[in-house]
Amino acid sequence: MINIKGYNPMKRLLLLSLLLALFSAPLFAKERYALLKLEGSVNPIMSEYLVDSIEKANRDGAACIVLLVDTPGGLVDSMREIIKAIMSSEAPVVAFTYPKGAQAASAGGYIMLSAHVAAMAPGTEIGAMHPVSPMLDFIPREKDGGPADVMAKKVLNDMVAYAKSLAQKRNRNTAWAERAVRNAVSSTYLEAARQNVIDFIAEDMDDLMKKLDGRRVAVNGKAVTLRTASWTAVEYPMHWKQRLVNFFADPQMVLILLVLAVAGIGIEFKSPGLIVPGVLGAVALFLFFLAVRILPVNAAGIVLIILAIALFILELKIASYGLLTIGGIASFVFGSMILFDSPLPGGSIPMSTIIATALVLLGFFFIVVRAVLRVHRGKVTTGREGLVGMTGPALTDFDAQGRGKVRVYGEIWDAESGEPLSKGDEIVVAGVDQEKMVLKVNRSA
Repeated sequence: MINIKGYNPMKRLLLLSLLLALFSAPLFAKERYALLKLEGSVNPIMSEYLVDSIEKANRDGAACIVLLVDTPGGLVDSMREIIKAIMSSEAPVVAFTYPKGAQAASAGGYIMLSAHVAAMAPGTEIGAMHPVSPMLDFIPREKDGGPADVMAKKVLNDMVAYAKSLAQKRNRNTAWAERAVRNAVSSTYLEAARQNVIDFIAEDMDDLMKKLDGRRVAVNGKAVTLRTASWTAVEYPMHWKQRLVNFFADPQMVLILLVLAVAGIGIEFKSPGLIVPGVLGAVALFLFFLAVRILPVNAAGIVLIILAIALFILELKIASYGLLTIGGIASFVFGSMILFDSPLPGGSIPMSTIIATALVLLGFFFIVVRAVLRVHRGKVTTGREGLVGMTGPALTDFDAQGRGKVRVYGEIWDAESGEPLSKGDEIVVAGVDQEKMVLKVNRSA
């Protein structure tokens, strides 16, 4: 313990200032950098995680922020939020497409262009930044391949200008940026380095740190020299709630959850007591509502998907000669196509997923559900009710009151009949007297 009692006031003030500075120092010393990961689609949860982490790293005094990128794309609004955080960061942001085999497609390409330093690992790719949506497939095209629709042109031109402005800000290839958006150009790591799309290629994290050492970058108008030779990483991972929600905050997962919810609950209402479909449907519905809180869902798409499942169920009850099935397929496909409508890849549901889900749904309803309904509609073959219609021999002559004994299903029963029966006559069970435990029988035809 430090004793400051004997110090003069000036020295005491100086010592207290030093102690205060020591305990209020930022978490990061200059030899540490923040490590963030962009894995999977760019969605609101991913945006929240990255924006908060970049801001926290700046508050903690990180000398640098390294963002590992591996994404197929995502939502425009989420992408823009991430880029805003990068552009306003006081610490330089290094975007690194890593590990080997990763991609910085679509929204990932924009994020790479916005970073203070952009690097790629061998075997990675960047680009394919053209705005897409399943509904754009039906828009007429002009001779140059561009969309003839005015709104589609607006979206395309806006995304082109955005990509070029990011490239201009970081002194990167604006012509490539325009081609990547307008013509969906994609480049390998070698092509990207040759065309000044990225700054350099790095084999791994150690190689990245070596090549960053001594590099000068402009951060908000100030020149910053990176001294990374002895830096160590401090990871900023997603917390478990973000990881859980992020897993389900994917357009393809949301479609599957909606189908499971509607089908499961619908089957439970149709055949009460099955329990399993109802429980699965309820859980899927809860997860669906959890996901749509952060993803922009089109209500018309939900209605069309529910209508499709209703038509499939009706097909099991009504002989429509396939018309209800055709209507259900059309409703499901169009509903899935408009369920999400993002102008970037990863923000909408791929047609391959829609078709595969439709086929699985058809198979489920017309094989599994039909078999279950057939079993529930079938005649009971166990218990007392299962005895009705069964045959057997009369074991005794029936008396004047029409009573005797019969053998049915290997058991001896008291029986009553409205017609005379003799020992050995073949009988058929017409009913069961529950109170007397007596079979009502008739002579077998």
